[in-house]
Amino acid sequence: MSEKRATIKFLVLLVCLLVLTGCDRSDKERDQAVAEAEQAKAELERVETALEELQNERDELKENLAIISENWEKANSELTEVTQAHDDLLNQVDELTNERNSAIGQSKDTKEQIERLSKQLQEKTKESQEYQEWVKELQTTIEDLELQVKELSEQPVEQLEEEEVADGNNV
Repeated sequence: MSEKRATIKFLVLLVCLLVLTGCDRSDKERDQAVAEAEQAKAELERVETALEELQNERDELKENLAIISENWEKANSELTEVTQAHDDLLNQVDELTNERNSAIGQSKDTKEQIERLSKQLQEKTKESQEYQEWVKELQTTIEDLELQVKELSEQPVEQLEEEEVADGNNV
């Protein structure tokens, strides 16, 4: 804008000088002054056209800058969302890793407990087998004693007394 004003002031000054100088001058000088004035006018029009083009270009650049700024804000917003999603996923990975590690620890504990219980089961099974053999022995002994009781109960009482005397009262 200040360029335009300076050009206009220059042209007005030039025209004034030409008018003042043209009063006492010859036709040739006047024609030369008019030609210079027309050149100045043409230069002024060229400068005004260039200025208008520059202003239009400036306006387009402002619009482009506004669009770029808007796109920049959108990109920043999307980046923030993506960063948050990334952080959330990292937190989930950490949680899953902790859960996996905990499950592995529990699995090891469970395996140890299974091994311990398997050993106890083997011991109890062995004890149970020993008890079953002992019960069989006791049952055999009971059967033998029952058989002896039966035999003794079938014998007359006098014969029992004689056997006791013969055995030396060891019963």
